[in-house]
Amino acid sequence: MASMDRDIAPLPDLLEPYATLGAMLLDATYDWKDELFVDDLPAEEVCWKPRPNGQSIGAIMLHMIIVEVAWLRWFVLKEEISAEIKVELMWNEINVDEDKWPSPYHEPLSWYFALQDRYRKETIACLKQLPPPDEWLPATRRKLTPRWVLGHVIQHESYHGGQIVMLHDLYQHQAGV
Repeated sequence: MASMDRDIAPLPDLLEPYATLGAMLLDATYDWKDELFVDDLPAEEVCWKPRPNGQSIGAIMLHMIIVEVAWLRWFVLKEEISAEIKVELMWNEINVDEDKWPSPYHEPLSWYFALQDRYRKETIACLKQLPPPDEWLPATRRKLTPRWVLGHVIQHESYHGGQIVMLHDLYQHQAGV
């Protein structure tokens, strides 16, 4: 059996732990994307929902991007999120707490990956602006640190990345592929 030596190299020009956590975010995204074993998926599959109002691959992709933007740019950096970004990401249409998953844009998975890549570049740039990692941030119910927020974004991405892989498998099964 071949050896699979792997490491996560901290991102350059960032303070720790953001350099390592940022690299972990990139690696976690790579892992679930790699599990799809495909270069692209058609729009029909990306928009397919196994149940009414349920998740689709496209809606989950939009939600993952929203969470990255909301936690890092809005919550930590106190940046006002533009109306254009909110429209592009279907910010007000997706409500996971109420199990509200709209039909996403009728685009292939490569379109969603390009969208995520564009926002991910902005996320990595935001890591340079984060306050000290152990600084307590004001919150309504509990105190959080920027380090925890970035860890949460990584965990969130991994969770939903697994859902995307499962939705792909379910779609293939129901389509008889």
